[in-house]
Amino acid sequence: MLGVNLLVRLGRTLLSGPLTESGVLPASYYRHLALAAMEEENYPEALGYLKWAQDRVLIQALILRLRLLMARHDQRRRGLEELLASSRLNGSGEKCRAWLAEEERALALLGKYEEAAQALLGQ
Repeated sequence: MLGVNLLVRLGRTLLSGPLTESGVLPASYYRHLALAAMEEENYPEALGYLKWAQDRVLIQALILRLRLLMARHDQRRRGLEELLASSRLNGSGEKCRAWLAEEERALALLGKYEEAAQALLGQ
């Protein structure tokens, strides 16, 4: 019995990757993986799983989550812009500009994820 269990576990380990990427597993499995990816804030992976899950509610939840995160980044970006506009910086303007560039890159990336999620809704 121990040998059979070991073989089953080994088969699951070896086949889980290719089977998951093929899209042939049940939609509930992909919903589970999408939720786990959203919990880890791995949005590209969540989008990939949602493609096969075909769950409009989860896609809308992802879009909401992305929009909330974008709003937070936009608020930080506006605060950094105001800080740069004021002359209260004592030599740390370069660091502020670097943070501002990071916030803008984050906003652009989150926007792309939102567009991809919107495309999934349109299918």
